[in-house]
Amino acid sequence: MWKETTKYERNLEIFKEEFEEFLPTRILDFHTHIFPRDIIPPGYEKYLNSGGKVIQYTTEELKQDLAELYPKRDCYAVCFGMPHKEFNTYKNNEYVAKYCEHTHLFPLRLLRPEENPETVTKEVKEKRFLGFKPYLRYVNKEVEDVEINDMLPHQLMEVADKFSLIVMLHIPRKARLADPLNQRQIIALSKKYPRAKIILAHIGRAYFLKNIVGHLKKIKYLPNLYFDLAMLNNWEVLEYLFDTVESYKILYGTDIPIALAPGKSVEINNQYVYITPGPWDTGNVIIDNRKNLVYTSFAYEEIRAIKKAVRRLNLSNSFIEGLFYANGIKLIESIEKNI
Repeated sequence: MWKETTKYERNLEIFKEEFEEFLPTRILDFHTHIFPRDIIPPGYEKYLNSGGKVIQYTTEELKQDLAELYPKRDCYAVCFGMPHKEFNTYKNNEYVAKYCEHTHLFPLRLLRPEENPETVTKEVKEKRFLGFKPYLRYVNKEVEDVEINDMLPHQLMEVADKFSLIVMLHIPRKARLADPLNQRQIIALSKKYPRAKIILAHIGRAYFLKNIVGHLKKIKYLPNLYFDLAMLNNWEVLEYLFDTVESYKILYGTDIPIALAPGKSVEINNQYVYITPGPWDTGNVIIDNRKNLVYTSFAYEEIRAIKKAVRRLNLSNSFIEGLFYANGIKLIESIEKNI
């Protein structure tokens, strides 16, 4: 079993020792993926979590894993599908809409750039999607050449703006948050569509310190720009964000089910890499073939980093409550009034 939750005694000990007194009673994960088996083409089995093949991840699994990851907490999640280009986006969106009941689970819609805005509008109204999850690999370009504007054409951003929807943005390009073109397009997008709620997933994919220092200066004042923390294991990056951006813009997220796997993201010479005990279907991985280490989950490594940053900055319980629950639920409630 690849999932590192408190079903393993070592993780329960970590939770009791390190997180029991730190985490609030309610936790909202703003970045989770759910998908049924039938969206994946036959024979497609390359999506791995540290050696474990994941061919589906259901709402039932998510609820169970949240309960086991955060014992004795009320757990909530924002959910969207798995944005692989080869997967059936339509079926995945149908599944998300059907099983996210708007009490504990809240749906976002996978969004391909070629989609008809009238169809998207109809689905937002009928299926009560709270926003969109575009993805760079949905664009018909070499992945290195994809721009934010390619992912989010005007006619679809107009829908997001009209209904004040979330746009969960996984930004493209090699330099990510530090890329000047990304910076310009983030600013333009936020200003042109001021009612849309644009979230930079993974803090703009700034997994190492040099990738964030100085690069929030131009965008931190945008009132409709938010940041989620999914898969961030670097306490220095988190400390910089917490000390730079208004607290209401920061949202806890993990990237479950990926974040349930054993491992940690580490910074090496202004780069980042995942250290794992087994193979992954991603490029920047160092495999611990000798099995010298005992691992916990990426999710727990993220909470450790959050806790260290919070303690170093002497942030309040109100900040912690906002980060893990209140900021996200306020955002959700503001959108649900418009759909």
